[in-house]
Amino acid sequence: MIPSSTCTKPPFILLFLLVCFGSVGAVLFTPALPLIQTYFDITVGQAQLTITIYLLGYAFGQLPYGPLANGIGRKKTLLIGLCVAMIGSLLCALSYHTASFGLLLVGRLIQALGACVGLKISFTMIADLYEQTDATKKISQLLIAFAVLPGVAVAIGGWLTHFWGWQSCFYFLAIFSVIMLLFSLVLKETAKTLDKSYLHPLRIIQGYKATCKNTKLILSAVLMGCGSAIVYLFASKAPFIGIVTLEMSPQDFGNLNLIPAVGMIGGSLLAMYLAGKFSFSKLLGVGIAGSMAAAVVMLLTFVFGMINWFTLFVPISFLYVAEALIFSNASGFGLSSSKDKSNGSAMLNFINLSLALCGVFFAQWIYPQSAIILPLAFIFLLLMMAVTWLKLKKIK
Repeated sequence: MIPSSTCTKPPFILLFLLVCFGSVGAVLFTPALPLIQTYFDITVGQAQLTITIYLLGYAFGQLPYGPLANGIGRKKTLLIGLCVAMIGSLLCALSYHTASFGLLLVGRLIQALGACVGLKISFTMIADLYEQTDATKKISQLLIAFAVLPGVAVAIGGWLTHFWGWQSCFYFLAIFSVIMLLFSLVLKETAKTLDKSYLHPLRIIQGYKATCKNTKLILSAVLMGCGSAIVYLFASKAPFIGIVTLEMSPQDFGNLNLIPAVGMIGGSLLAMYLAGKFSFSKLLGVGIAGSMAAAVVMLLTFVFGMINWFTLFVPISFLYVAEALIFSNASGFGLSSSKDKSNGSAMLNFINLSLALCGVFFAQWIYPQSAIILPLAFIFLLLMMAVTWLKLKKIK
């Protein structure tokens, strides 16, 4: 048993940093993608593999952390993941000095396997401590981290790339991992009980098998996954549209990424305000409709040849306002429906990030240099979200 006195709420600022720790690692280096393509003499699709393989590790890394968090505790699991992320970041930096694209991909995979612990453990701690409405509000607050930190990270990546080369992005991420590791030492354990039998392979299989029977959680995860795919598609394709097609400098591209961040902040604040005032189903419907409107505007401007910084960054900022409504309500509902909070959050994020992985993978091989594929992919994903939302309405 964990003494109840130790199950105190973790500092908000730490959850704020942890919830987007993996996302920062995913996107900070994106202004350097065209330079990485040139440095290793590879295609656009191969350069985008640095994001695809990261999402692969980010998705599958969720699964072992579920049983680990139940068996050895949330805090110890978090410390292990942060150490793995630091090692992966250093391997990515080393790939510059060895001129090995293969090492960069291996490093990105290891980095992701460690970095995903931040999202998984922060969600588990929220599920440990809050009921559905409060969890939705808390996640809405933390979504501001998704808005602020990844956007700021891309801006930092642009400046790092401009002044010190693309490898400096990964040295920065290694240092960030060490800082997070030191901050996490102050955490208190939030699990009320620990049971090492959760680490037994058969128990792991049974636990996830039971979790997969939770239709509410699965459908909520699909909604989140389609939204995450939109975010990571933009992260993987926008650098080539902005830096290659529109001839922006890496630092200018990074600075313009602060515009979508404003949209996510606004959406997160709106989600916080509306939580509990309307049903989560209505808020999901509004979010999907708003996202579709923004995606259609982007598509129309691209079709008529109006591809510029405004049509690239402004529609996506409005789309992110609506996405924040979807993500916070879907995740809060999904987590509250799960009895095993650790396995539930792991499966929720596994499905979420697996769909993001699939979206980025297919988009990078289908006309990878075409700008119009971006809004088309958004609309396809939003149609998937609409169908999922209708199914969720029937069973809620």
